[in-house]
Amino acid sequence: MQLEESLDDYTAAGLGVVAISYDSVEILESFSNRMGGFRYSTLADPDSEIIEAYGIRNPNPEPGSRTDGMAFPGTYIVDADGIVVDKWFEDSHRIRPTAQTVLMKTFGADGGRRTEVQMPQFDFAAYASQDEIRPGNTVLVVADIDLPERMHLYAPGSDYVAADLNIVETEHVLQGALELPEHEILYLEPIDESVPVYYGTARLTRELSLSPAYREESVAVDVVLSYQTCDDEICYPPDDFQFTMHFDVLPNDRQRAPEDIRHEG
Repeated sequence: MQLEESLDDYTAAGLGVVAISYDSVEILESFSNRMGGFRYSTLADPDSEIIEAYGIRNPNPEPGSRTDGMAFPGTYIVDADGIVVDKWFEDSHRIRPTAQTVLMKTFGADGGRRTEVQMPQFDFAAYASQDEIRPGNTVLVVADIDLPERMHLYAPGSDYVAADLNIVETEHVLQGALELPEHEILYLEPIDESVPVYYGTARLTRELSLSPAYREESVAVDVVLSYQTCDDEICYPPDDFQFTMHFDVLPNDRQRAPEDIRHEG
């Protein structure tokens, strides 16, 4: 079910979709019938010839096992001229980014529910790439900081506390890569120091992954924004702002193809 929904998200965004699998035609047909029919092209590659040609065959499965020949889970995004403009691949088929996450990072697609707070020094909004998540999904958490004129936010690279966005990790919630915007250099004439800062609107993003073993119907994730700001007159002390994001958790489809057409091993 997760694969079907992900590819539907791409088609809804106006992208042509082609899926390649090491499954046989019979397995893909069985899956399509169970899902009510695919709305995109699927290509069976049971001998992994195309997978090998692209260099994305996963070498980890035991030879002869039912996952032998499987590709690393991934996505290529190709423009109208046939140029690969982005690619996403994971080491494990159990944890992977959702289509909505890829679309947000690649095209700036809209996210889910927003947490909006008017802080003393700036306006703040936080949201995720989606509000529903499945075990094994990686989604994107976004924090938008809207600074007033003559206010700056410190970036990494100085003795001031840099803006940071951290997921509070638990047994089932893990944080991934942090992405920060491009900074500017501010020259502080009174102390003859140049420091990296953000002006205007600064967007921080952090990946969040839910364990494949998670079985509850919802999950609450605590997130901490760390920051330090200054304006033309006042340098404010470092501070943290903690907030909670709530996700509905959908179960993964674990039904396999009929026994007589399954992979051996």
